[in-house]
Amino acid sequence: MQGVLSDSKVIVAASETDVVGYGKNREELSLEEAAFMLDKGKLTIKHGESELSFGEFIMRALDTLPMFTVRYLVYTDLKERGYAVKTGGVEFWLYPRGTKPGEKPAKYVIHILAEREFISLIELDELLSSARNMRKELILAVVDEESDITYYEVNEPRFDAGIEEECTEGKTKASLVGDRVVLWDAEFAVKLFKNNFYGKLTKENRLLLSLVETAYLMTKNRVELENTRGTHAKLSFVQFIDYAGTIETDFFDKYLVYSDLKAKGLRVKTGFKFGSHFRAYNATKQKHSLYLVHVLPRDHVFFMSGMARAVRLAHGVKKRMIFAFKGNLSTAQDSATMRDADQSIKYVDIGRMKL
Repeated sequence: MQGVLSDSKVIVAASETDVVGYGKNREELSLEEAAFMLDKGKLTIKHGESELSFGEFIMRALDTLPMFTVRYLVYTDLKERGYAVKTGGVEFWLYPRGTKPGEKPAKYVIHILAEREFISLIELDELLSSARNMRKELILAVVDEESDITYYEVNEPRFDAGIEEECTEGKTKASLVGDRVVLWDAEFAVKLFKNNFYGKLTKENRLLLSLVETAYLMTKNRVELENTRGTHAKLSFVQFIDYAGTIETDFFDKYLVYSDLKAKGLRVKTGFKFGSHFRAYNATKQKHSLYLVHVLPRDHVFFMSGMARAVRLAHGVKKRMIFAFKGNLSTAQDSATMRDADQSIKYVDIGRMKL
């Protein structure tokens, strides 16, 4: 087959592309398609009067498309795995093995990144939304400096249905002690711990609560909080949120995510040992958590090394890595707003995958 390089495409005869399985009635090939066929000896490419070698074609392709090298590496890897791949846009479309573009719908949209690149959380969420609207699944293909490729599936998580929290009747007093809270009522403490997985129970049956657990229990009218400093005055919910914000700058976002996870029927504990904000279970007596949840600001930017590290750790302990963030731009923190657990919390589930 013969082709002619013209800007960002290679012009060929339509009948010939159909024969080799690149789609019917196509009169052009993308740079990635042309390079693959040239390297396999199935295509010769001219530019002007000169026939280009593979190396010469690569250099010209780079002049037109600076990301060509990593795109070509991904394209070649997918083709050698037996997939049909549609190129030409920013992303690749991946079709089931054994099919040609046009015979069946594409199953995946593949977004390609080099190891040193980054992607914002908002852009990732938009890519996920776009893929979902097209009824396709999103994959990130990350090419490292040794030209190895790691594929990550990106989904909006569907949390396994949890169970309704067992109601602990009544209300009790608790004391704010620095960066945690002590609940003194032994009977109440044992019920909260055994029935609903809250806090850490001491040998003396005192319950040590985290700040985020305390905030949630205050919204459920289970805890009346007093400050151990000064006048020992009762703290309102808003006062407590303000105080917690002086200890953790991202506390309010953490509280919103914690509340949303609880509303979904999950049991939520700290994820500190795994480098995340939370670990989540879908049942009180479940031995191992299913998810690691990390709370991010809306303007967060993922560097590939950081994302890979978090996902790899979660994969190594057989958990899903979930990133959570507020889906709206509201920063209001009045009492009524903060008590609403549903603040459009959004989740992105990223995991390693084999193709």
